[in-house]
Amino acid sequence: MKSVKNLLVPFVIMIALIIGVAVYFAVDKIRNNEISETSYSDGFDILYFNQTDLSSISVYNRETGKTSIVSFMADGNNNIVFGYSGDDSDPAVKYSQYRLSNYVNALTGYYGYSIVSKTGNYADYGLDQPAFTITINTLNGSMTKVFLGNKSPDNNYCYMFVEGSKDIYLVSSDKYAEAEKTAINFLDTTVLKIENSELDTVHFDRKSDGLSIDAKVSLSVNGEVSMNVFKPYEHKTSAYFINMINKVTNLDISEYVETDEKGLAKYGLDDPEYHFILTLKNGEKKELFFSKEINGYYYGYIAGAENCFMLNNYQLENLDMMETVLIDPYVCYFYADEFSSITGTYGDLSFKFSLDVPEGMNILSDKARVELDGRNAKITDSAGRSYASVLYESIANIQIGGIDTSAVVNTSQGPALSLSFTGKNYVTTEYDFYTRDEDSYYVFKDGVYMNFYVYSREIFFDGGNDTYSYGYWNAYELLNEAIYGNIGGIYDLP
Repeated sequence: MKSVKNLLVPFVIMIALIIGVAVYFAVDKIRNNEISETSYSDGFDILYFNQTDLSSISVYNRETGKTSIVSFMADGNNNIVFGYSGDDSDPAVKYSQYRLSNYVNALTGYYGYSIVSKTGNYADYGLDQPAFTITINTLNGSMTKVFLGNKSPDNNYCYMFVEGSKDIYLVSSDKYAEAEKTAINFLDTTVLKIENSELDTVHFDRKSDGLSIDAKVSLSVNGEVSMNVFKPYEHKTSAYFINMINKVTNLDISEYVETDEKGLAKYGLDDPEYHFILTLKNGEKKELFFSKEINGYYYGYIAGAENCFMLNNYQLENLDMMETVLIDPYVCYFYADEFSSITGTYGDLSFKFSLDVPEGMNILSDKARVELDGRNAKITDSAGRSYASVLYESIANIQIGGIDTSAVVNTSQGPALSLSFTGKNYVTTEYDFYTRDEDSYYVFKDGVYMNFYVYSREIFFDGGNDTYSYGYWNAYELLNEAIYGNIGGIYDLP
């Protein structure tokens, strides 16, 4: 009997320990809000409203003491129009219908992952004093209140219940994030919309390298936009510059950010990297500033506007492109049907390249007439590559090597080379090349320094069998050689 008692005592102690451990973990789970009476692997619907049945929703934030209110009305086409009238609303500001719609959808539909309690023990989940009270009003006069409490320990979920029920649910913490939104989160993301027809001039400068460009905006009769630099030099811009300006004049952002003078440094806006001034034809100016890229985003603001904003890096384009790419990269690009002749000189040597190309056609057209110093220049190789085209392309594609606005060019010795273009309107334009160093030349147009220089390879380069890489003087010599050596209009390079 005594031995049985001796065995029974440890057994009772063991049972007591097991019960104690179970109670400890149960209490610990309650303390950490991890208790779940009913879990569902696929989740379940708790509450859902269709927007067409609603008249308004309001969200009270206990921490700030402010309420956000979204009202609903139908337009003439029975589409829902949202109005924002929260404590922080501004009647002069345009709020985004898209953003308000998403907000309403998020806070009028609830999907649960588990029922953590059925006893209404709200205090255990921060629901006795909820972080957010969401009031949903319907067109039939009914009202439903939803309460959001604490977040779960992993921050992936939060606790909620519906007024009149003791059931406490675990829902996505996305609901919490939506409920935290204020007026700044509903502002229209299109912060600027300017048509090309409204633009007069654009200015762009970049702090890191001192780049500064002013350009005049023009529209052709068919509506195509062009931009021509007028300061610090005169030249066409490239499509890259036009695309950059189009992004700025049709500016969509990702989010607005709240900041003050001290907070500007956080976003790189105390000393912005990029600066635009858009001058409209009516004299109005829009001035914009942007930071360097920070973790895939640019931050910016419009002078005179209240809020700063952030953009994904794809919402702006070409901000860091080289100046020689932002402008037309060629000294004198043209189409073959624009000119009647081009005369080139180099020392005592010269050539005259005569063109009679019908409008809209090219050198290879049967109706085109092309001559070099009075001789038929329509010579090709066996593969059909035109030597006249080689000369035309090498002149039209003389690429700018660099920009030097501070150069003092010595013109006393005269130009090393010249190209004189005569248009079909009989207007002549002259380009002169003055020696810069042993590998480059300054470029003048009609006696005025263009602020550009070109490398000698654009003039003197023998591409051999690669007829797409000739300098223009070597292209002239190649065409001359083909005219002398052709048989029946065909000449093949050795």
